[in-house]
Amino acid sequence: MVATVLKIRFRVLGNTLSRSPMQLVGFIFGVIGAVWMLFLAGVGLFFVGTLDLDIARAVITLAGAVLTLGWVVGPIFAAGLDTTLDPAKLAPFPMTTRQMMVAITAGGLTGVPGITTAIGSLAVFLVWARYPAAAVAAVVCVPLGVVICVVASRAVAALAAGIGGGRRTREVVGLVGFALVIFASPLFIGVTNLLFSASEQGAQLQTVVSALSWTPVAAAWAVPGDLAAGAWITGLLKLVIAAATLALLWVLWRRSLAASLVGPPARVATRRRSGSLGWFGIMPSSPVGATWARSLTSWTRDFRYLRQLLLIPFAPVLVLVYSRGDLDGPFFAASGLLVGFFAGILAYTDVSYDGTAFATVMQTGIRGRADRLGRMLGSATVSIPLVLLADVVTLGIVGRWELLPAVIGGSMGLTLVGLGVSAVSSALLVVPTPAPGDSPFKRVPGSTFTMFLAFFLCWALVAVLALPAVIPAVMAVFFGVTGAGWVSLAIGLLWGAIVFAGGVFIGGKRFDAGAPTLLAQLRAFQGA
Repeated sequence: MVATVLKIRFRVLGNTLSRSPMQLVGFIFGVIGAVWMLFLAGVGLFFVGTLDLDIARAVITLAGAVLTLGWVVGPIFAAGLDTTLDPAKLAPFPMTTRQMMVAITAGGLTGVPGITTAIGSLAVFLVWARYPAAAVAAVVCVPLGVVICVVASRAVAALAAGIGGGRRTREVVGLVGFALVIFASPLFIGVTNLLFSASEQGAQLQTVVSALSWTPVAAAWAVPGDLAAGAWITGLLKLVIAAATLALLWVLWRRSLAASLVGPPARVATRRRSGSLGWFGIMPSSPVGATWARSLTSWTRDFRYLRQLLLIPFAPVLVLVYSRGDLDGPFFAASGLLVGFFAGILAYTDVSYDGTAFATVMQTGIRGRADRLGRMLGSATVSIPLVLLADVVTLGIVGRWELLPAVIGGSMGLTLVGLGVSAVSSALLVVPTPAPGDSPFKRVPGSTFTMFLAFFLCWALVAVLALPAVIPAVMAVFFGVTGAGWVSLAIGLLWGAIVFAGGVFIGGKRFDAGAPTLLAQLRAFQGA
C-alpha cells in the first residue's frame, strides 16, 4: 500500500507540473539549487575532514542541529510542506495510521528537500573516513538524523496547525507558531553575534556546541564524533537520546493523526448581532466601498492576513539585533523606513487569498480600477496607522524627535509606493496560498521558487521607485542634512500618492483584461 501511495504521489506531481509551466520552471530551479547546495556541502565537509578532530566534531554537530531546526521551522517561515500526501487526502485509502505515517515519511524523504538532505548527509562520511569507529556509527546515526528531520517537520506542523481542532484553533496556533519563529530568528542572530564578539569566543562556542550535542536536535549527529574521540559511554547516551527523540515525535504525530482522522471536524457556531453589517455598514455603498469593506474584513479577521502583519513589529527588532542593540546610532531611528517597506508590499498578491471565491468578484461585474482601489485602501487602512505608530515609538525610544519628518516621509513614501506596486502585481500574478482555515504549512510543488521570485521582484521595484522619498530621509537621518527631513515628507506623500494612483490605474486595466486568467490559475492551484 505504501508503494502504491508513493506511485500516486509522483503521478500527481507530474500532472501538477505538466499543466503549469511556471511551476515546472520553479521545480527545475529548485533542483538546480539543491544540486548547488550539495556541491557546497560536499566540498565543505571534505575540508572539514582534514581539520582537527575537535573542530570536526563541533562543525558536524552544529551543522546537524541547524539542519534539524531548518526542517522544523522552514515550513513555518519559508517554503511550507508538500501536502501531496496530506492525511485528509489519504484518509479514504484502506490503510492504518502507521501505514499512513510511513507513506508520508517516505514521501518526505523522496521529495527534493528529502533527497538533498539524504545525499548531503552521506558527505558526513568524508569527515569520519579516518576514524573506523565513527564511520561505523555514522551508518546508523546519519539515517537516524535524516529520519528525525522529516518526522519532526511533520509532527511539529501537525501540532502547530492544530490538526483535530476547529478552524479557529488551527489558525490561532498557526499564528502563534509563526510569531515564535519569526521573532526567534533575530534572537538567534543576536545570540550568535554575542558569542562571536565576546572574549575567548572559540572556547565559548565549543562549550555551546558541547551542550547542544545533548539536545534532541543534535544528539544523533554528535555520536560519531564522540566515538572517534574514545568517549564511548557519552556516545551511547546520545544515541539513546536520538532514538528516544524519534520515538516521542512518532507518538505525538500518531496521536495528532488519530485525532484528526477518527474525530469529525469541529464546527464552531458563532452568533451575530441582528442587523450588524460590520465594515459593510460603515463604508460607502459603492463598488469601491464594498471592496474596501471586504478587504478590511480580511485584514482584521483572516489569520492568513494577520500573519503578514507580524512583519511590521519584526522590522525594528531585526534592525536592533543587527545593530547589536545600538539605540544611539541612526539605524534604529530609521527602522521606520524598513517598516514602511514591509507594510506597502504585503498585498502584492492579494487576489491569491480569494481562492476560487474570486469567481464571485468577477460575477459582480466590478471594474478593475474600483477593485484595485478598494483592495489597496483596505490594506492602507490597516498598514498606515501601524507604520506611523512604529515611527513614533522607535523615535520616542531614541529621543530623536527632530527626525520625525524624515522618518515619516520615507516610511509613507515606501508604503504608498508599495501599495501602488501591489495594485499592479496582484492583478498580474497569483501564488498558491493556504485556504481559509487550512494548514499554514501547505505548498504546491514547484511553487516556492516562483513565489519568492515574484516577492523579491516586487521588493526591488518598490526600492527603486521609492528612492525620491528615501534619499532625502537617509540624508537627514544618517548625515544630518538640515531641511532634508521636510523635503522627504513632502516628496514622500506627493510622489507616493502619484505612484499609488498610477498603480491603481495600470492595475485596473490589467485586471479587466486578465481576470479570467487569474481565476483559471486559482482553480489549478486548488486542484493541485
